[in-house]
Amino acid sequence: MNNKKINEFISGFIDSPISVKILKTFKIFRGSKKNPPVSIKKILIIKLEGLGDSIYITEIIHRLKEEYPGLKIDVLTTKQNPIFSTFKETNDEFDIISFNPLNLIDYFKIIGYIKKNEYDAVFDMTGMPVNIPLMLFFVNSYKIGFNSAPVKTALYDRLVNLEEDIHIFENYLNLFTPLFDIKKLDKQFTLKLPALEKESKELKKGEYINLALSSNSGGLMHRMLPLANSLKLINLLRSEFVNYEINLLGGQNDYKYLELINNNLKEKASIKKTKSIKEVFLLLQNSFLNICIDSGLMHISSLVNQNTYCLFGYSNPKNSLPFNNIGYFWSNLDCSPCSFYKISTCNNPVNLKCMEEINIDKVIEDVRLKGKAKTNI
Repeated sequence: MNNKKINEFISGFIDSPISVKILKTFKIFRGSKKNPPVSIKKILIIKLEGLGDSIYITEIIHRLKEEYPGLKIDVLTTKQNPIFSTFKETNDEFDIISFNPLNLIDYFKIIGYIKKNEYDAVFDMTGMPVNIPLMLFFVNSYKIGFNSAPVKTALYDRLVNLEEDIHIFENYLNLFTPLFDIKKLDKQFTLKLPALEKESKELKKGEYINLALSSNSGGLMHRMLPLANSLKLINLLRSEFVNYEINLLGGQNDYKYLELINNNLKEKASIKKTKSIKEVFLLLQNSFLNICIDSGLMHISSLVNQNTYCLFGYSNPKNSLPFNNIGYFWSNLDCSPCSFYKISTCNNPVNLKCMEEINIDKVIEDVRLKGKAKTNI
């Protein structure tokens, strides 16, 4: 049973009048607030996963605090999502509540914490973990957010359709606009970058190109640029940019695939096994060029380096194309996008057809032409 089916089951339970009546009888559930509060002084934002999405949410928090400096903002997240803690060092505009989604006791603690704090509004930005809707069912606050299930007014007061051609940043921003007047600036980051002085002593600016070709994170299918395409990309980059080193970036779950790429190269690339998210920021910031599949690293790169080229297959660039980029390639098959919206129809979920159809020659041509305009190659 996939997440969508489980969510549909949970939403059916939440919407069931019998379930609500039973819970009210035992004084477990007091009901969801139907009307927005007149004044909003304290809100909770829930975002457990998604490095790239968390960057956009942090950007929205920054804009919120500029418009409403007295607003108290808490963020419920996990240790596996270091974006909020990283930006909190530079943008001390919110507090973090750490949560372990694999610990059942934590759910009861968080429910009690949210009830005790009596937030004026709770924003659920987490679409995948199915236990969050059930947890919020017991919280008597005005709730707003989106989820993969068609949850109705028993939990949410507003839904955003992720299948529309709306950028994820706009989707997140739209969730706040019913309650807040946030200036819709051009798609540009106003965030202050995290301090990187300590890391910069070890990682200097150099002549290197970063490739993020695999992303086994976020609870989705394993996503990667197939081996043949990865090898061709590296070899063509070496022919085009002879003086530049090639770095392969990814998380721990990607190292096995990155090593497979290296084993098939005559001249080995450098697999960067970073120790912290700050090292990732610095590597992406100081590179000559970053080429990334749709992933958290792609969005981090967009934040720190305008020479970011993006590869799309299973996802739609209209939803996810970063703010700063020199171009993108999308295979745009009839079956895509399948990311988030539906289960892939590919027989082999590792080598997705859409990723195999990415034209590496076209990618190199784009990088050559658009890169010259930006970097005077």
